[in-house]
Amino acid sequence: MQQHAVEHKNRLILGLGQTGLSVARYLSENDQPFKVMDTRDQAPGSEELAQLDRDALIPWNGEQMLGYEQLVVSPGIAVTQPDIARAEDFGVEIIGDIELFARANQYPVIAITGSNGKSTVTELVGKLLQAAGLNALVGGNIGLPALDLLSQEAGDAVVVLELSSFQLETTHSLKPVAATILNVSEDHLDRYADYQAYVLAKQRIFDNAETIIENSEDDLTQPEKVTAKRLSFGFSSESDWQVDVNAGVLRRSERTVLELKDLRLQGSHNAMNVAAAFALLEGAGVVIDSAVIECAKTYSGMPHRSQLVAVKNDVTYINDSKATNVGATVAAIQSFAPRFTGRIILIAGGDAKGAELGSLKDSIEQHVKTVICFGKDGKAIADLAKNKSIQVSNLTEAVEQAVASSEANDCVLLSPACASWDMFKNYIERGGQFEHLVEAL
Repeated sequence: MQQHAVEHKNRLILGLGQTGLSVARYLSENDQPFKVMDTRDQAPGSEELAQLDRDALIPWNGEQMLGYEQLVVSPGIAVTQPDIARAEDFGVEIIGDIELFARANQYPVIAITGSNGKSTVTELVGKLLQAAGLNALVGGNIGLPALDLLSQEAGDAVVVLELSSFQLETTHSLKPVAATILNVSEDHLDRYADYQAYVLAKQRIFDNAETIIENSEDDLTQPEKVTAKRLSFGFSSESDWQVDVNAGVLRRSERTVLELKDLRLQGSHNAMNVAAAFALLEGAGVVIDSAVIECAKTYSGMPHRSQLVAVKNDVTYINDSKATNVGATVAAIQSFAPRFTGRIILIAGGDAKGAELGSLKDSIEQHVKTVICFGKDGKAIADLAKNKSIQVSNLTEAVEQAVASSEANDCVLLSPACASWDMFKNYIERGGQFEHLVEAL
């Protein structure tokens, strides 16, 4: 890939792991000096780092940070951390890997963030670009770190980046041809001072965008002070890309693009993801032809995101373990409610990360038959609807109770509304255990 030359600076990488390693590889390949600090005694990736530079990893030391020109902070480390904040006050530049990428990259970029659905939309956009005959380089907060994309030989290509709020905090130079915030709901409040700070971090994605893609149903995805071209997706007829649930179609203005029943991705929230993907392609100037539309129809989605596990004894089991916040679970309930009116058995719980759970109450009251709760914040969810709730100790008991509570034509929906860290390595392990338990029924 052709790229701009890397400016020579004395850099310190904060945090190793996947992102920190990608920064180290990138700087090493470009003959740039660097050191790495990590608070962990056994930082993941230290063996690979030693192959690049056996002396690169040094102990965490706030005083030493002041001697560097630039700190490249991994997204897992808050820039408000006292040592980092002090370095910034001292005049040290604070950036992240996406900012390094933006300064080097020469390809058009489609940028995607949001509280929910961003991985699905990112992967889908990549596949739609390929269907349109373009090379798609997909990465960021999903798959390959952004800097690893710079080493790929791709000819003419479009870069598709999933970006977290953490990555956006330290990004200033990215200039997407099309960018979207899919939706915003309370998340990561254990990291931010308040909800507004989280929202503002998300909205940084629009700062230099040529075209912004708004969700017509979510005011927080619609910035006030931008001069970029705007496109929208949503359920309302005013949306440029409309998901008309009543008519069962996806439209661009007056033109029907596809029927919702033809999508392998089921549920209204997934139809919104498809609409967002089409809007992003349009914003990037890509023609949405029959090959692109057919690709959208056949896309089956990513694991642990509203995926059908099995139908056992006429009961449908859905794995939505990736629903790690309230907004994702509300979207899942509302998406499956038309098909399973009053027949959803919700399995929820885990670590709510300090989020307010109250907005889940209405969806439970309107659409859920039984709530089975477990984990650190399971009781808080159970308290939202005490007459419908059953508390258990773990996911195994939750599935057992769901089976005992279910009848023919019910839906058992694992959509936790919480992170998995209190009981599992990650949401993948949680979803995998759920699938194993269901398959064993």
